[in-house]
Amino acid sequence: MRFVTSLFVGLSAAVLLTSCGAGGEDQGTEYAPNMYHSVAYEPYTQIVDEDAGRWVTSIEYPDGHAEYFNSNKFNPSRMNMREPAANTVSRNKNGWLPYRLGKDSLAFAASHMKNPLDSTAEIIASGKALYEMYCDHCHGPKGAGDGKVAAGVKIDGVQKGNYNGVPDYKSGALKDISEGHIFHVITHGKGLMWAHGSQISPEDRWKIAKYVKTLQK
Repeated sequence: MRFVTSLFVGLSAAVLLTSCGAGGEDQGTEYAPNMYHSVAYEPYTQIVDEDAGRWVTSIEYPDGHAEYFNSNKFNPSRMNMREPAANTVSRNKNGWLPYRLGKDSLAFAASHMKNPLDSTAEIIASGKALYEMYCDHCHGPKGAGDGKVAAGVKIDGVQKGNYNGVPDYKSGALKDISEGHIFHVITHGKGLMWAHGSQISPEDRWKIAKYVKTLQK
């Protein structure tokens, strides 16, 4: 009986392995074919054929379309995105308008821009985490301008990576700057500091400004 069972298992395994073999026009049996043939989606290409990619479909979509279909039936030209309504301005999740002051408007930003966030412990803690992520390496943990990028590091006794000119937040020139000033400089950069507006969201920039003011106390 054991021999018969072993023989049956062996033959079954052989048949299974043979069915997976590929050659010539026969590409064998594939498990989860959409894992073998990944779809390179083209966001600017509209595929309006609802049966496109039916052979690779492994998900049952509610409206029955196949894997490659990427059109929106309800929008003009079946595009997935529509142009915003005329004369409208996009806002972020907080309802804030885009920051439009140019780099040369630092004085105006410093005197007129007010931080919309409250000085809560949660905001300060979040600002600290963001500061350590984006600013610490140059400005140092206490804002003294002694981060590893600014002060450099010694490698095998040789000083490397010294980046002179990073200021101390408690210096006479900076100790009284406003949070609007800090926000603007993070956005557009100033002097040795490069612009970070494309890396850090407006909300996070305001949080960092809150935390920097705590370092100046």
